[in-house]
Amino acid sequence: MELHLSDQNLIMKNGIVVLIILGIAGCKQPQENKTQVQAAHQQLNAHTRTYEEIKKAIIAKRKLYAGKYSTLSMLDKTASTDEITNYWVATVGTDLYNEWEGTPWDFNGITTEPRQGTIACGYFVSTILKDMGLNISRQKLAVCPSSEMMRSLTPKQQLKNLSYLSYEDFCKALDHFGKGVYIIGLDFHTGIIVNDGKQCWLIHSNYIRHRGVMKEPVLNCAALRSSKTRWLISLTSDTNFLFRWLHNN
Repeated sequence: MELHLSDQNLIMKNGIVVLIILGIAGCKQPQENKTQVQAAHQQLNAHTRTYEEIKKAIIAKRKLYAGKYSTLSMLDKTASTDEITNYWVATVGTDLYNEWEGTPWDFNGITTEPRQGTIACGYFVSTILKDMGLNISRQKLAVCPSSEMMRSLTPKQQLKNLSYLSYEDFCKALDHFGKGVYIIGLDFHTGIIVNDGKQCWLIHSNYIRHRGVMKEPVLNCAALRSSKTRWLISLTSDTNFLFRWLHNN
């Protein structure tokens, strides 16, 4: 078949366009791959910190906040407590939890190392608080009744008795209290409640079927639902508690 000059020109133009497109794609591809590789490395590095490195980072952050909020009056402001609340929510609810996830439960478990040995519910709570940089006796706090543990942590805060509420109203109350980190005391169990501003979670060493350390939506948590008593304190809304934490008292 014979091609007219106009057809030949059209083919040449189309070929040039294709070459240009391929050239652009070839130039972009390495950059895109480079960006993807960098992102992958950043994500990998974020998950390769040792537990000791995480704890050292917490201490450094606590000292930074201590310098920023050197007096109780400086801390007792919405903006400052919001900043620290966000840090506690992220660190307890994600950084520390991710390390402990799956650590087996045992009534006599006392391990200090994530996923090595076993840990009871009280020891899990006191270990998380200790690793957050609180100056506490991990063992003493772990073995006392949860109400005593909570009073020792926040002596100026009245314990909230939410036992009279239906479970649905209990969950609504947690939403109402807002973003933060809380300690919950149950019939024979204790754990940490994290309200991340979107959802409430119970982080605990679950005794049910020996499931161990896990993070459950409060709405679907059998350990919470089955308990007749529910006592609660807020750690992150208590400026006296936060001040003690900041200055290692």
